[in-house]
Amino acid sequence: MDEKELLIRNVDRICQEKKWKRRDLAKKMGAMEESLSRSLNGNPSLRTLSKIAKALDVSIKSLFDDPDAIEGFVSVRGKVHRINSKEEFEKVVKDSRPILNITISS
Repeated sequence: MDEKELLIRNVDRICQEKKWKRRDLAKKMGAMEESLSRSLNGNPSLRTLSKIAKALDVSIKSLFDDPDAIEGFVSVRGKVHRINSKEEFEKVVKDSRPILNITISS
């Protein structure tokens, strides 16, 4: 997924979480809905991205985060695992099943 797709997906997702439409976001930004749509579908300036982020009460970085990404740390019996992908998470869970007596049914 490219940056433009991530931006649009995240703006729409955050608006949905806030129960907003794009027109609500545009109003909060002090812009016309058409201007917001052109920016999202074009090449928004840093100033526009800043206005979008401020109106949504999020960081500019979060406008480009992959919402399906997995990142963090998992501690299993004192051993800390850094997780950067779904595959790494699945491996930690698989490797930890015998230690933690976990059974997973499909």
